[in-house]
This record gives sequence, structure tokens and C-alpha cells, in this order.
Amino acid sequence: MAYSIELKQKALDYLDKCGNITQVATAFGVDRSTIRAWVKKQQSGNLACSSGGYRYSKIDKQKLLQPIQEKPDAHSYEIAQEFGCSSVAVFKALKKMNITLKKDDQLQRTRHKQS
Repeated sequence: MAYSIELKQKALDYLDKCGNITQVATAFGVDRSTIRAWVKKQQSGNLACSSGGYRYSKIDKQKLLQPIQEKPDAHSYEIAQEFGCSSVAVFKALKKMNITLKKDDQLQRTRHKQS
């Protein structure tokens, strides 16, 4: 639940007066851990709510096709490094495009024989 900045400030002012987190939590109907989090936020100088986490941007489909066409043998983690994302993100984007990066078994066998 999001609390208003005014409520947070009132609770922190009350905490300054009484010095007891449990008493403040009871008076304002919030958990003690919430009060502790507000204290940390106040020390950092910002009582506002956080943005709600990081929103991942979608990988551009046209840009994703380019490294696959250039290097069809590339692994998803190699493509992910080019885009600065995780291999799971690449996998999911390719799955939506109905593209798989399955490796050719013949190619795998020749690589193992050479080693």
C-alpha cells in the first residue's frame, strides 16, 4: 500500500518525539519495518514512493534478426551481450517471433571430434 508523504512525515515527527518505533507503528497502524524503511528514506532525503521497479524494454525485432542472420550459429547469451540484456530475454523475444536457436547436431559432433 502506498502511504502519503504527509503521513510518513507525521509518523517520523512522532518518532522523533517519542523515540519508540513500536509506539509509532501502533499509533499510525503500520508495521515497524515500514517505519524503519521510512527512516532510511528520510536519511537519504526522499520520502516519495519508489517507481515500482525497473521496467524492461522490449528488444527491437528487426535489430534482433540482424545478429541472427549474420551469425546463425550464435548462442543466445552471445546475442544478449550485444543487446545488454539476459539470454532469457533474447529467448523470449525469439520465441514470440517463432524462431529457435537450435544448433545443428552435425556441427556439434564435428566440434567435439576436433577437440
